[in-house]
Amino acid sequence: MTLDENYLRGTMAAVLSMLQHSTCPENLSFHFLCTHSDVELASSIQSTFPYLNFKMHHFDSNRVRGKISRSIRQALDQPLNYARIYLADILPADVKRVLYLDSDLVVFDDVKKLWDVEMGDKVLAAPEYCHANFTVYFNDAFWSDPELSRTFQGRNPCFLYRSYGCGR
Repeated sequence: MTLDENYLRGTMAAVLSMLQHSTCPENLSFHFLCTHSDVELASSIQSTFPYLNFKMHHFDSNRVRGKISRSIRQALDQPLNYARIYLADILPADVKRVLYLDSDLVVFDDVKKLWDVEMGDKVLAAPEYCHANFTVYFNDAFWSDPELSRTFQGRNPCFLYRSYGCGR
């Protein structure tokens, strides 16, 4: 998850919801991506969740300087929003698998179900948004390019929720 002073409350709510709905919360390990080393943020997390297994990782916002186009949502203009793209470069090599979750979510089920999804040879999975209006997320250059504009052709933007049984 990303973490900064603007989303601290949301991040704490997300963490709490995962801990509350996990059958084994002691197995959860959190990695927070931050744009600067903030002792106060780490202290807030530690004091709220004294037994939480977590690490803070620095994301250099210069990595995305000049790569972010203006968005209709100001939150999308923030460099930290793109830190997830660089997870393989930021996280230690011993981290073999990651569930990236936005800091503004609330979890209502055990994240182990997501963890247990067999991905085969795939390296990335993400849900599609139901009934998303993609026309507002891309600029005119995207839609005028014949190849790019076919990206969503014939696609039903919904993800299917599946319930997976518990098992180790």
